[in-house]
Amino acid sequence: MADKIAVVTGAGSGMGRAIAHRLAAHDVRVILVGRTQAKLDTVANEISQQGGSALAYPLDVTDAEGINALAQTLADAPVDMLINCAGDWLIKSAEETTPADLDHILAVNLKGPYLMSRALIPLLRQSANASIINIGSSTSMQSHAMVTAYTAAKAGLRGLTGSLAEELKPDLIRVILLAPGPADTPMRDAASPDMPKEQRVPTGTIADMVWALVSLPQGITTSDFMLKSLRFGG
Repeated sequence: MADKIAVVTGAGSGMGRAIAHRLAAHDVRVILVGRTQAKLDTVANEISQQGGSALAYPLDVTDAEGINALAQTLADAPVDMLINCAGDWLIKSAEETTPADLDHILAVNLKGPYLMSRALIPLLRQSANASIINIGSSTSMQSHAMVTAYTAAKAGLRGLTGSLAEELKPDLIRVILLAPGPADTPMRDAASPDMPKEQRVPTGTIADMVWALVSLPQGITTSDFMLKSLRFGG
């Protein structure tokens, strides 16, 4: 995978960080996208110290103009992988969820992947084996109480993934939803601090699966699927 380029959103921590590390370990040059410069710089330095190549690019994935600027910055080279991993969570009943809450959750978890994909499609078309991997959630496929806004966003991401996969089929660009169950991330710590580690999916396992997906031969894909611990009862 030498000379390949991947754009990873949400790369400053959690799943995004693990995915960035895994891709870089396979000689992929990683563009680290996230809102916090310091976190991105830390990940870039970690990757550099391990012999990999990474560039920190601070960006809010809901900022269409900023995303277009990123695409222009990358215009001289094909993008081989877009990993849409940036996300945010909300645990509230429908009655408690404000319009501002809903707008934020939809923007980060659904609008962001849409805008990133839309802007980078021309660069992905230049790749000999391009992939868009959208990181969903168990709520993309299962229903739970108290997460209506989050579920709407992640279920919408599943729909976006399927439609975009059909749209980009003639270009041989695979578009796949990977939907982890509860993962061992800072976001999960904040949402479910009492959940045992053994019930969570390790971020390294998620990164391994992403690598397997982007390594498929050109013209080969798979449909969306879940990845969860057998010890988790949800």
